[in-house]
Amino acid sequence: MTNEIVGTERIKEYVARLTAMIDGMKAAPAEQQNPILLFLLEALRERDQKVLDCAATGKPWIVSWYGNLPEISDSMGIVDYNPISDIFFHLGPTQMADAYQLDKVNIDDKICTLIRYGVYAMTNNLMPKPSAFVAMAEPCDGLLMVHQIWEETGVMKDVPVYMIDPSYGRTEQDMKYVADQLRELIKFYEKNCGVKYDVNKLREVVEETNLQYALWDECNQYMKASPAPMPSFAMQDAFWYLMQHLLPCGDKRVTQLMRTVRDMCKANVEKGVGPVMDEQIRIYWPDLDPVWDNELAAWLAEEWGAVVVASFTGRTPYEQIDCSTEDSMLMGLARRGTQEVPMIRQGRGWVDVFVDDVTKGVQDYNANCVIFPGYMGHKDQSGIAKMLKNVCRDLDVPLLSMTTDLYDIRYTSMEKIQNDISNFFSANGWKRRKHA
Repeated sequence: MTNEIVGTERIKEYVARLTAMIDGMKAAPAEQQNPILLFLLEALRERDQKVLDCAATGKPWIVSWYGNLPEISDSMGIVDYNPISDIFFHLGPTQMADAYQLDKVNIDDKICTLIRYGVYAMTNNLMPKPSAFVAMAEPCDGLLMVHQIWEETGVMKDVPVYMIDPSYGRTEQDMKYVADQLRELIKFYEKNCGVKYDVNKLREVVEETNLQYALWDECNQYMKASPAPMPSFAMQDAFWYLMQHLLPCGDKRVTQLMRTVRDMCKANVEKGVGPVMDEQIRIYWPDLDPVWDNELAAWLAEEWGAVVVASFTGRTPYEQIDCSTEDSMLMGLARRGTQEVPMIRQGRGWVDVFVDDVTKGVQDYNANCVIFPGYMGHKDQSGIAKMLKNVCRDLDVPLLSMTTDLYDIRYTSMEKIQNDISNFFSANGWKRRKHA
């Protein structure tokens, strides 16, 4: 009997649970199936199975953090895994099991839950030992702590680490500073993963992601219609996961899915239909989407005829990258990683980026209110609450500021969230839907 590879037990649990969910969905009548959700589940399982295969065969794979430019590693055929994305997805199916285990970790619960889960994943060996770890320094001091802990803990101990040091500026010189580091990152991959870099393969990946982001933008344009052609958060969540965390960047299956969603949006707009036909409230959500967004989205639609038409997760201004030369691609990726990834974009540098994004989001999507979740882990955003209030006053749209944990519904109960939103809607003259 062969010994279990340390860290694979948890991922095998993920694969088994996902398989059961997939089989259950496929067994349902065709009219009850959700092809987008099914695709997402299959992508999750595929990624997890790749990690298991790499652990069993010795193939190279890496652990990475949020927004680490997977275009480069994926172009080199390196499996890229973020353990936090798995934890978040499985919170629902397991009744928040990991959240209760997280409570036992000796780390202050006032710290960002993303960071706490990062510590939790490593101290509990929730993944096998990778070939390397790539950390991107984000606008969060806590992440520096996570990186240090990861270097010294469990399966990550003695794993080679590369950390990108991004500039807080947005000039050409700032982008060149990061692009030069991406050249070093490529050498790091070659040395520690035993793979060769091919600029033409990188070009293929970036060209495909350019197409995908263009399709995403088309979908966003259709969300300007009323009624909105897609439900709250759904499109943003699926696209973000698929392009940044699950399947390799540039996967043509994702492109086809996005075309399908684009066509669905187009058809709904042309027919004048949407998931919320009696739409009366269009919400702009200036933050990342919460892990509890499905429950919130259904309640908003059912009780108030409300829909989140845009958020930081879904409305990120990814620009097309010039693929004519290696230099132009690396400069474009440097910009993408430091100026365009949601949260990283709004949290780095000057507050006017946050202000401009909210202003443009409200105006472009004809939002008639802003709901700010007030994530407890985003201390930077808490500091601009007064500015957000001023922005909404100038836009003549009401603002609801809450205090929540985007990744742990226990912090602020759904009951309180719904009650606060209901009071806010009522105070601004909107009427609750009448139920039969």
